[in-house]
Order: sequence, then C-alpha cells, then structure tokens
Amino acid sequence: AKVSLTYFDTKGDTIKTFSNKDKKSKLKVEKGSNQFVWDMTYDGAERLDGMILWWASLEGPRAIPGQYKVSLSIEDSLKSNLFEMSKPFTVLADPRAESTLADMQKQFTFIKDVNKTMDDAHKSIKKIRAVNKQLSAFQQQYKVDENVKELVEKAKSLEEQLSSIEKELYQTKNRSGQDPLNFPIKLTNKLGHLNSLVSMGDFPPTEQDIAVKNELSAQIKIQLDAFDTILNAEVKAFNAAFNTKQLNYLFVED
Repeated sequence: AKVSLTYFDTKGDTIKTFSNKDKKSKLKVEKGSNQFVWDMTYDGAERLDGMILWWASLEGPRAIPGQYKVSLSIEDSLKSNLFEMSKPFTVLADPRAESTLADMQKQFTFIKDVNKTMDDAHKSIKKIRAVNKQLSAFQQQYKVDENVKELVEKAKSLEEQLSSIEKELYQTKNRSGQDPLNFPIKLTNKLGHLNSLVSMGDFPPTEQDIAVKNELSAQIKIQLDAFDTILNAEVKAFNAAFNTKQLNYLFVED
C-alpha cells in the first residue's frame, strides 16, 4: 500500500507530499505507531549531480506562522483510497523572534523567488547537458561523413553556444569543495549565497538584498532567454535538416 502525508498551506495549496513510495521525499512506515516530524521547509531549487557550490543554499523557505493542514492517505495498488484523514494545525512564531509576521512573509516570498530562478537555471543546465551529449555523439559518429559535413559543423557550433550559456550560469571547472578558491563562482551560486544570507533568522531582506537579487535574476534571465532561442530555432533547424534522412537526432525533455 502507498502511504502519503501531504501538507497544505493556508490557501489549501499543496506544500509537499511525503510517501513510502517516493525516494526523494521518503516516508518511513513501520508496524505499530509511527511519528513523522516535518521540518516546515518548502521544496527548494534542483541540485545537479556533482554540483559544487560555495556557501550557497538551494533550500526553500520555512513555513511562516499560521494555519495549515496535513492529510494522511493510504492507497492500494489500484490507487483506490483505503483510508484518508486530515487535521488542521498551527505553526507558531518563535517567542524569541524580533520580526513581525509581515517581515517573515517578505523573507518567505524573497527566498521562494530566489529558488524559482535557480531551479529554472539548473533545469536548463540539465537540458543543455543532455543536448550536448547528443551533439558530441553526433559529431563523433559522422565526423568522416561528407554528406553531413555542414551538420557536423553546426553541431559543434551548437555545442559551443550551449556550453557558453552553462558556463555563465554555473562554474563548470569546480570538481571539489576547494575549487571555488581558484575558479570564481557564477550566477546561480551567487544567488544561492544570497539565499543563505537572507535565510538566517526571521528577518526580511534588506534593500541591498533585493537589489542584488534583481540584478542576478536579470542576468540569469538573459542566459535562459538565449537558451530558449537556441531550442526554438537552432535545435529545430538542426532536426529539420537531419530529417531529410528521415531522422530527428536531438530531443529535449520537458
């Protein structure tokens, strides 16, 4: 049976679901009584395999004080509900907190926005790597085929363009925790560092925090727009050219 715990915010929107069938958000279920403690943290940005970041957080914001709901459900193999129960609960402010609820809401919104931008960037990097892997294989396979010489050259150019975008978003030279000492951090790492700083305590972002966030986000958007342009034009053109041989070579997963 599938056992799930789902948390909802004050608007009834899903925050996060934990399940005994989910590897990332694992819910450990044993016979008898069970206890689960939610860390009150929303999902953050995607972290790529082998990603090395310097003092950066990809963690989502913490739930602010207010009314929430948790739902427990048990499903059988046919996805039929065998049991479901919901309970409201209240998240209380730390009595030592010096911030108002409005301040906490500003921090929450700021961190959520930061994570959305980093998540978009990292998912784009994931796509870039998938496409470049295909481009590299294509060049290797057809490097001596005169019939597709122009496409091989196009594949090389596309790979270089996509790699250039990735290198602006993330420091690809980092291979260990010490490497950021030698190679400067790039855009998403800088935004992640800002996330680390603003996440400290319950305080709202400063005007300087907001200014830096806006500047970094704008720079990231330039790179993501360039990536979208390549996907919508260059990759489609590549596939169209190769389709004369009845084959689409490049595929990008959503």
